[in-house]
Amino acid sequence: MELTGIIGYGEMGSMLVRGFLSTGVLRVDEVVVSSRSKKSLDACAAAWPGIGIAPANTDLARRCRTIIIAVRPGDVLGVLHEIAPVVEGDEHIISLAAGVSLADLEAVFMGPVTRVIPTITSSIGQGTTLICHGRGVGAGDARRAERLFSPIGDLMLVEEGELPVATFLSSCGPGLLAAIIEELAGAAIRAGGLSPDRALSLATGMVTATAAYIRETGETPPDLIRHVATGGGITGVGVRRLRERLPGVLDETFAAMLQRHDALGERS
Repeated sequence: MELTGIIGYGEMGSMLVRGFLSTGVLRVDEVVVSSRSKKSLDACAAAWPGIGIAPANTDLARRCRTIIIAVRPGDVLGVLHEIAPVVEGDEHIISLAAGVSLADLEAVFMGPVTRVIPTITSSIGQGTTLICHGRGVGAGDARRAERLFSPIGDLMLVEEGELPVATFLSSCGPGLLAAIIEELAGAAIRAGGLSPDRALSLATGMVTATAAYIRETGETPPDLIRHVATGGGITGVGVRRLRERLPGVLDETFAAMLQRHDALGERS
């Protein structure tokens, strides 16, 4: 039986265990977890009776064919250096860290390496998981990795050069959109007539419904705007004001995020 190991049982590691097991893509006896936190391991064992608990990362690496590293970006290469002496070289290493490149990973481990970027909305089976396979990943390993992650959302295969900006949309995007939802609700409150609870409920429901409409109808955002913004109407005034100012704000936002991404990569 081929085992899948997950190193790290924080927010991302626990979300993956829940996603893999609750959807049936893996059985509980096919998963091994390690963590430097005994409290986290105890919580994992209690939540998923029968799951494999490894006392050390090296023990997990000896037992598992697929090894998912779900620790903080700054700790990824340290974990890889730790397990490298005990692996045979044909294991499939999957890193979830932004800012740690395939070249960084392959400098430590010569076997197949894949980068995967889930998102917070993966915890409810929504959103898009980005997958970038290294040059040493064969068709079988690629298919298995994609099968593992498919239950927690849509998949998009990307080249590594696309990964930073794609990550801003898929993984950082929920945080950006949450800030926009908050600001929309705040503007409604300041304009008068709505309580904070009702304003937030309306803003959140509107964003959810609009995204579902675009996805289900296949219309583009300009199509939707044409339906809603009648000539000389209220929506048109609002859209024009946003188009005057929003591109500059978002360009500055992405530039700041790219600068931070590059700085994190230099320190990894």
